[in-house]
Amino acid sequence: MSVQYEKTIPFYDVDPMQVVWHGNYIKYMEEARCAYLSTKDMTYTDMEKIGYAFPIVELKIKYIHPCIFGQKILIKIDLEPCTNFLFFKYKIQNAQTGQKLCEAQTKQMCVSIETKESFYEIPDLILKQLGLK
Repeated sequence: MSVQYEKTIPFYDVDPMQVVWHGNYIKYMEEARCAYLSTKDMTYTDMEKIGYAFPIVELKIKYIHPCIFGQKILIKIDLEPCTNFLFFKYKIQNAQTGQKLCEAQTKQMCVSIETKESFYEIPDLILKQLGLK
């Protein structure tokens, strides 16, 4: 299932040339990822309540065209089938023209909040809620 998240680029995210600083794309992906998880009724808060956190362990990003101040962007996010990681793919595009601006992917590993132990499989409860099992 894909989720689309729309955002207008705020002034405080741009440099003097009104171009978004490269690190802010990661923040936009985080916003889209939280929106995705909300559609599955399995937010980070829900995961925390059952004892798990999902830190990012890998990020790949390809910048294609810059995002600029005031621009409306659309972030398409997909959760790829995987039982070892939460593996998300993102496509950021201009909401008006459809021009591709950025492509990225993240992997998140399951970690016990209590013991800080890493798990190499996602618990069944989370897999089922996210539609991965």
